[in-house]
Amino acid sequence: MSKIEIVPAILAKTKEEFYSKLSKVAPYVSRVQVDVMDGEFVPNKTVGIGDIGKIPPHILPEYHLMVEDPVAYAEEIGRRGAVYEIHLESFTKAGRMGGIGKNPKAQDELMEAIRRIRKMGGRVGLALSPDTPASQAFPFLGYVELVLVMTVYPGFSGQKYIAEMEPKMRLLAGKGALVEVDGGIEVGTARRAASCGAALLGAASAIFSKPDAKKAIDELQEDAQKGLQS
Repeated sequence: MSKIEIVPAILAKTKEEFYSKLSKVAPYVSRVQVDVMDGEFVPNKTVGIGDIGKIPPHILPEYHLMVEDPVAYAEEIGRRGAVYEIHLESFTKAGRMGGIGKNPKAQDELMEAIRRIRKMGGRVGLALSPDTPASQAFPFLGYVELVLVMTVYPGFSGQKYIAEMEPKMRLLAGKGALVEVDGGIEVGTARRAASCGAALLGAASAIFSKPDAKKAIDELQEDAQKGLQS
């Protein structure tokens, strides 16, 4: 991907907040990330699925499913063609440390989740929390559209970018994965992530805390493009 794409990440507690944020960015982007949290997988909860209404047809939605049962949420959303980003850690019962490599049952459950989402017409992204090494994703790269590397711990926006995730981006990009990052992306870190192979940059606070969403997106885009030249 020669051009880095900025993906506004919408974390909303109410239907009104969701539509307010969506309306601010809809004219300027071709995809958005919708944060979905159940209060169990992460210690935060977002607006219910039933209150996430129609997204304009020119925008590709990515549903970032920070939930214990991502397939149930994906099937409830049910939007064909959407990207459903499921956490590898949702399938490892012994904590969030990403021990799927030695857990055949977890591997089978993850593959079944990918199969079910694809069968319903969805596209699949595999999300990795900071403590999960890139190697845990390698066996699944041929079955997913992208890998979402979390550069913060999932659950809350406004956190500081974890630079130690940059080798993970490089490893995955080197394996041919389409890499998206999410967390702490702002002017400066956008450039760093892009230089490490990230092609999609999820951003929340850097956009929604600014008075002019278009200007904020343009500034992130400009900074990210510089990362391709470094």
